Amino acid sequence: MSSIVSKRWVDDVRVPLYARRPLRERRPAAVPPPTRADRQAVAEAWGNWIAGLTEWNLFGGLTYDQRRRRTDARSGDAIAPGADVARAHVFRWLKQAPQTLGRPIDAAVVALEYQRNGWPHFHPLLRVNGGLQGNELAQLGGAWFRAHGYARLERPRDQLDVCAYAAKYLAKDLDSGDLVLWRLRDLALRPRSV
Repeated sequence: MSSIVSKRWVDDVRVPLYARRPLRERRPAAVPPPTRADRQAVAEAWGNWIAGLTEWNLFGGLTYDQRRRRTDARSGDAIAPGADVARAHVFRWLKQAPQTLGRPIDAAVVALEYQRNGWPHFHPLLRVNGGLQGNELAQLGGAWFRAHGYARLERPRDQLDVCAYAAKYLAKDLDSGDLVLWRLRDLALRPRSV
């Protein structure tokens, strides 16, 4: 009867798991915080990756109308939606797009960012099935407006616009995790044509 002994790596040396003595694993050195140049490099790489996934049809901004939100009973100030509620609003907007346009959103990347006053707003980048036709920017913007506030949506002029937009807004706060990736799996897994 033969047996296979599992091994693990400790300080770049193979050590059998059956070893009785305690194993001391080297602790990683403290990682310095990223520099501005590091963040810029990551943002550019992220922007190029997102821009290269597909032909994006629209980008822009979605904001809340603070006058239409619930108010605090004591102060009378409008209450900003939390990040989870704000993301749910974006998901609902994307899910309702087929009723608005008559066809689905193939993919979307939406960054959640906070204004100086603490209110969330979004920077969407969308690919619409079949591309944009007619007044669909107004239709999608109107759907957001009716439910939440203001929308400014535009067609990208070229791929460089998309790269710059993705690098600036979508990669701005990667460490916060406030990014909605909608149906990107299909784009990322499809074979690339050469």
